[in-house]
Amino acid sequence: MIYFFSGTGNSLRLARQLAAQLGERLLPMTEAVGTAPSFATNHEALGLVFPVYAWGLPLVVDQFVAALPHPAAAVPKRYVYAVLTCGDDIGQTDRLLRSALGRRGWELSAVFSVQLRNTYVCLPGFDVDTPALTATKEARTEARLGDIVERIRSRSASSAADITPGAFPWLKSRVLRPLFNRFLTADSHFRCNSPVCTGCGRCAKACPLGNIDIDASSRTPRWKGHCTHCLACYHACPHHAINYGFFTQGKGQVAIIR
Repeated sequence: MIYFFSGTGNSLRLARQLAAQLGERLLPMTEAVGTAPSFATNHEALGLVFPVYAWGLPLVVDQFVAALPHPAAAVPKRYVYAVLTCGDDIGQTDRLLRSALGRRGWELSAVFSVQLRNTYVCLPGFDVDTPALTATKEARTEARLGDIVERIRSRSASSAADITPGAFPWLKSRVLRPLFNRFLTADSHFRCNSPVCTGCGRCAKACPLGNIDIDASSRTPRWKGHCTHCLACYHACPHHAINYGFFTQGKGQVAIIR
């Protein structure tokens, strides 16, 4: 069984590839949140695939893990693995996940990180990757995925070489992340350029949390306060009508993978 969360589609595509090669069933975490996930006893391995947001767990992943049943109510010993996607590095996301699972009585057997195209554009110095860098990451992913699949099949543990914590991982995940989540993830910062917006609704369709409605009178998007900051709405807009304050003006977009 593989559960996944994805905003712009990086993790979705990787989860699909893993599920196909491992012969596993694939389910979105968003469908499990709120209804404690029940895991059939014949599923000996549990996989989690999701992107790293602000060097930590996305809101949906936090909620999903908190809804996990205690192993005593399911299978005491499983091979639990996670594949984390990121643009550059993960900080201490692996440790945060291990702690969150541990609070529910689950042990993380292996964790891997994979660098994919960058989608975060909401701070100075952050933008989408160049086509050349994207192609380089794609080429590396093919070989990386094959190695991860073999490691999962053999139920191998992971090592420090399997993740990319980057520089100052403790500072990023333990200090910057809480500040980031408090001040820079509110959907109140999203703005829509009304004269440019056509009311097509692609932003609402792209939101994995159903956090966007199209206002009936203005025909523009309205955010509802339950944002995980995946930026799918920003990237999905065909007219670049959505911005996050002034931070995203002039920044690039990526194609949404569905």
